Amino acid sequence: MERILSGHPAGEAARAPILNSWRRCRDAGLTPGAFQPRLIDDVDYDNTLVRAARPVLERLQTTVADTPSEVLLSDASGVQLLHLMGNTSISRGSDAILAVPGFSFAESDVGTNAIGSTLMERRTCQVAGNEHPWEPLRKFTAVGTRVCHPLSGRVEGVVCIATLRERANAQMMAVVRQSAHAVEQRLLELSTERERALWRRLRGAREATAASAVPGSMPRDLCHRDRLALEDAAVRLIAQGRAAVVEIALSDGRTATLVARPVSDSADLTGIAVQAWLPARCPTAGPGRYETRAGDVADDPGGAVARGADLPSWGDQSLSHA
Repeated sequence: MERILSGHPAGEAARAPILNSWRRCRDAGLTPGAFQPRLIDDVDYDNTLVRAARPVLERLQTTVADTPSEVLLSDASGVQLLHLMGNTSISRGSDAILAVPGFSFAESDVGTNAIGSTLMERRTCQVAGNEHPWEPLRKFTAVGTRVCHPLSGRVEGVVCIATLRERANAQMMAVVRQSAHAVEQRLLELSTERERALWRRLRGAREATAASAVPGSMPRDLCHRDRLALEDAAVRLIAQGRAAVVEIALSDGRTATLVARPVSDSADLTGIAVQAWLPARCPTAGPGRYETRAGDVADDPGGAVARGADLPSWGDQSLSHA
């Protein structure tokens, strides 16, 4: 870590999300030992996200009750909103790193960490031990995943599980993803009936057109940067709120076409659905031949569509916004 922040070449062992984060820290001029969580004033600890997440995280707390683990919820800027502990053996370490509501764990404050790096990478992130540039965090391993509103696709926050480094296990990632999904379903339940009706309408439209799509799975050669470019373009189209077509040049030379169209029904519920068309090399068509596939450009758990699996399926799926 220190080599990256000092401008030296990276070693080959670090995973891509960690390297990305270290480079952001270096480019921002951050130095090891200079990190400190900031206390944020005027935090709403009873907002919709907290009300949706509290019962989910309290159930999760019972699961980790006999372990040196903690469950955290942050908002979309990395400010902690909820902090629940498994047992008290982890409390001293938590106090030392200010893992308490009101303090910011954005990358700009404490460097690479499961909350801040999940927000910056826009994907599930695990940060273990010495991958943390801030020394007090190095005794922990943590996994974070985003919570996105099922209707708007807006990133609401991050669910995070942390434990002592030597107690980490592979189940952490699955558990945190399941918990984030449960929080998203609670957000849907807390939405208005009008919003839920629109969500059902858009899901129905997606399923009705799925049969016409060329079946397949998300191309494995679509890199994370291209996924983010497609997602950003979709968000801009949704914000415009009207029919539109844009083309996005991908890093491998292909061009993706995004089509935004209004969706409405007899109840005058309206929204915008965005569909992506990407030329994909057809294995049976020979060299240089491509087929076109319709797909969801959302990066789980975040585009502007209700999430399903942690990686999107590559069929006919829509991005929706009320």
